[in-house]
Amino acid sequence: MTPLPSDLTTLLCHQANAPEGITSVEALADLWLADHREDPGEDAGEPVWSDLCVFELDAHPEELLAFCLRAIRKAENGWQVGLIAAGPLEELLGAHGPAVIARIEDQARRAPRIAYALTGLWQPEDCAPDVWARIEAARTPMMDRGLDAGAPLPPA
Repeated sequence: MTPLPSDLTTLLCHQANAPEGITSVEALADLWLADHREDPGEDAGEPVWSDLCVFELDAHPEELLAFCLRAIRKAENGWQVGLIAAGPLEELLGAHGPAVIARIEDQARRAPRIAYALTGLWQPEDCAPDVWARIEAARTPMMDRGLDAGAPLPPA
């Protein structure tokens, strides 16, 4: 288990309506997936507690990478994977791409679902060009079976 950073636990876990027992990145990923089982459409409303935690993980690249990988592996549908790709994974690559790109490439080679998630990325403005080139290369084999192609979610 990857513990949540203590500052994140202090900041958010003590807020009203915080769920009990969310002390690891894995538990947060599972809660986030449960909170995002289906597309709410136009009635999305305010972010839920798990979203607020994920926003705060931006300052913790190792934990954010662990969150993204867990959530992608445990996702029940392509919509959830698309949310991870277009949100926390893009943020991670923009802010910390050079530090995490080799691990993302390795995971994409080993796990089709990770490569599938990469097909849902748009280049973050703050992403280094060499990092983006490596993302493009890692996702190329999956592009015709990816999110934009409407392909089904590959097995975890």
